[in-house]
Amino acid sequence: MKKITQLLLLLSTLTLFAQKEANNWVFGVSAGIHFEDDGSVNILPGNAIATNEGCSSISDVNGNLLFYTDGRNVWDRNNTIMPNGNYPAGTGLLGDPSSTQSAIIVPNKNNPNLYYIFTVDEPHQQNAEVYPNQFTGTYTEGGSVPLEDDGFNNGLNYSIVDLSLAGSNGSIGDITTRNVHLVTYNPTDTEEIKYKCSEKITSVRKSNGTGYWVITQFIDKFYAFEITAAGVNLTPIVTQLAPLIPTSGYRRNAIGCIKASPNGKKIAIAHTQVATIEGSTEENGTVYLYNFNDLTGLLSSPIAISTDTMPYGVEFSPKSKKLYVTYNNSTSGFGGVHQYDLLSNDIPGSDVLIQNTNQAGTLQLGPNGKIYKAVVNSKILDVINDPEEDGALCNYMPGEINLGTGICFFGLPPFITSYFFTNIVVTHKCFGNATSFALNNNTDVFDSISWNFGDGSPASTAINPTRIYTAAGNYTVTASIMRQGQVTVVSADFSITPAPVANTPNTLKECDPDNNRVTAFNLSNNTPVILGAQNAANYEVKYFNTQANADANTASLNDTAYNNISDPQTIYARIQSVVNPECYTSVNFQIQTLSSPVVSSTANATVCLNTKEFITLEALETPVPGYTYSWSTGETTPRIQVNTPGVYVVTVTNSLGCSTSKTITVTASNIAAIDDIIINDLRDNNTVTVITSSTANAGTTYLYSLDKPNGPYQESNLFENVTPGTHTVYVYDTKGCGVVPQKISVLSIPKFFTPNGDGVNETWNIIGINAFFYSNSKIYIFDRYGKLLADVNPKGLGWDGTHKGFKLPSTDYWYVVQLDSGRTVKGHFSLIR
Repeated sequence: MKKITQLLLLLSTLTLFAQKEANNWVFGVSAGIHFEDDGSVNILPGNAIATNEGCSSISDVNGNLLFYTDGRNVWDRNNTIMPNGNYPAGTGLLGDPSSTQSAIIVPNKNNPNLYYIFTVDEPHQQNAEVYPNQFTGTYTEGGSVPLEDDGFNNGLNYSIVDLSLAGSNGSIGDITTRNVHLVTYNPTDTEEIKYKCSEKITSVRKSNGTGYWVITQFIDKFYAFEITAAGVNLTPIVTQLAPLIPTSGYRRNAIGCIKASPNGKKIAIAHTQVATIEGSTEENGTVYLYNFNDLTGLLSSPIAISTDTMPYGVEFSPKSKKLYVTYNNSTSGFGGVHQYDLLSNDIPGSDVLIQNTNQAGTLQLGPNGKIYKAVVNSKILDVINDPEEDGALCNYMPGEINLGTGICFFGLPPFITSYFFTNIVVTHKCFGNATSFALNNNTDVFDSISWNFGDGSPASTAINPTRIYTAAGNYTVTASIMRQGQVTVVSADFSITPAPVANTPNTLKECDPDNNRVTAFNLSNNTPVILGAQNAANYEVKYFNTQANADANTASLNDTAYNNISDPQTIYARIQSVVNPECYTSVNFQIQTLSSPVVSSTANATVCLNTKEFITLEALETPVPGYTYSWSTGETTPRIQVNTPGVYVVTVTNSLGCSTSKTITVTASNIAAIDDIIINDLRDNNTVTVITSSTANAGTTYLYSLDKPNGPYQESNLFENVTPGTHTVYVYDTKGCGVVPQKISVLSIPKFFTPNGDGVNETWNIIGINAFFYSNSKIYIFDRYGKLLADVNPKGLGWDGTHKGFKLPSTDYWYVVQLDSGRTVKGHFSLIR
């Protein structure tokens, strides 16, 4: 107890470090997220930021947003711009939204209302060309002064925010000191002074608890500025180390992130390129890793992690065991998100490609121990869920965070990396279990620890204590950590949740329409059964293929449309607390398919409009005992009689209650209506064309035959080379509604006749004219002089070659035929004796 008492006394004299300062991120265009104490992430809506890259935000020790910045403008927690941090009004800071890491925010150790905003400008080559004057033209890549840039390369500066003040416009807080310049270059070097800095900045706490380091890099030097209770030390700690990044390749040589590890022992830096041509784009960038002394501010032991690449974002895992780097895709095919093992003897050689990505973006560690990646020009963030794990086990999930209406670009807000070094991990939060507590950092990085479980029980000095709570409810656990004379206090809010009860579910049976023993099940039908009287708002039910998956809460099934993989199959249901998903119980049940009636799904039939005879529609060829039938007509028999066209549906149900439907389409047909028969006769090739239509618009097809009622029938309605005389045309309905006959006559005029008494060709007449066809026609015979010799009766035998009882001589005679159809035919023929 003596050690605990001494430790608690120290809390009254040392600054506490409560770890929620990074709980709110503001970035991109109106994008924002908020971290809950349980590690979940929600959208933080309604902010005013619009930045392509650089940004920073800060929260209080309870996780409430205080203010945020794009490096030029500063907004309070209500999204009101601070009057002395308003770039459009001429009172802005000297960062740049197009700087990779335009700003980082550091608190004052002695005054909770004071914060330092450190900004780095975008060092533009066209600004450098006119130094010390202001560039006033249009930039090569677009944009002009003052909207995109103020025309100067402003380097590293800091400003002070006082949250105890109210701005003239009602903002909560305002800037009291603006743009104090910090020298990160050789003032006597005429090239260095033109650019002043790169676009990189990071911060980490000093291990002795006296303050923080703000670190940046320019050319081949690192500049570490100390921030203590006395303020900012304007004289930096300078370390000169490889590589050398020449200003001749600026501004693009300035691009890329820098990060200190959460434990303060490492620094990683990404140089997107190492070009020597002003404004050019090269694929020769590099990533370096250094040791960092968080007491002295000095760097050492440079290691080239990669060369001839195009890196942008860097980030450490919470325990500083892994390094992650994002690379733009190069022509060599190297790109994506890569992991490096910092415990390996060959760190560069431990490179593992974690995820191919279209474009590099910032990586940022979150308060929940996960790493988030900016997805350029999107409404999502990618997430590395388990960054301490090797390779693919790190569980990279593309697009896991949806930003709602916010848009992400290259940047995410950087924080003092020490914020992420120590967090409490609470497990086994189900009532009745021994709840376990641990820190998410290495256990050998502090001297002692005291746990307050938040329920009035005695404190514990165990490294990883457990506690069985006597009542369900909400609790706050606090860990007071002593390290090198510095006390860090971290806390976590959590709930002890009553264990859910899994009521016995039903066996789910579903009809199988295909009878292949696979069908879709709505597993959620068992959810209210499993929940019983338990409030569905407090518990959820998930379904799994195996007990192992249910216990691990992985690979849950689609609960409303799940296709079984065996028949029957066991399904495992997990009922868990919505607040504490680890507080769960499970139960299993069977699903099985039921066979359905085997019925053809469709059929066709025809009714004849001319006969109106009834036809039989059958649900099944052979009725099955126990089946029931339901027709769309209301009838319930296996067969029905119909004589009207339409769509008839019958549902067949078996004794298991499974149904199959059959649709029978009944179409109408009818005998043909012969509208016309076109006869082209009195020529060498006599043709007959039959013109038909379908009566009552019955959809059917007709076939045609000449003089053959039993066929064969042809599809064509045209007959050629038809012999003269009387014929019968037959039109056949292919759907079986009957045949329509019609007699026709094809005319032919003989070229001669021989009335010589031999009984052959004794008379001359028009072939095809008779009592039934052309009976009212007129036939006249003339000699060559035009004398009328005979008026032939079309119904008779014809002209016998006489005139007034006298036989006429052999010669040519002329005829005029006036058909009763209105056609007149003239010509001549020969009489031969």
